[in-house]
Amino acid sequence: MKKNNLRYLGFLGFIGLLGIPTGNYGLFGFFGAFAFFAWGEIRNDEMFKIDVAKAGLNAFIVSFVGLTFAIAALSILRTLATAALFIGGIFFVQLMTFIISFYIYERRGDL
Repeated sequence: MKKNNLRYLGFLGFIGLLGIPTGNYGLFGFFGAFAFFAWGEIRNDEMFKIDVAKAGLNAFIVSFVGLTFAIAALSILRTLATAALFIGGIFFVQLMTFIISFYIYERRGDL
């Protein structure tokens, strides 16, 4: 069985460690990427690709709406620390939306 290439996205989680020495807490959103390591043994078939596409659409919508609100809030607050927190938080929520949506679609098993 061929291993799934999505597992390599788990290495993005190490970027979150840069938030500790730099004090940039917006980087902590990258810790959500560690969940991709769990997908190394998932069978890569047509249903898997459909579920990834649907979960990706959900994550895109969350990212689009979240960034819209973040830009509006940043136009009022105007600080770089707030911008880093917003971007890190949105990235974390986007990853969690993708992962949770994917598991729901995989559990259901229907098209």
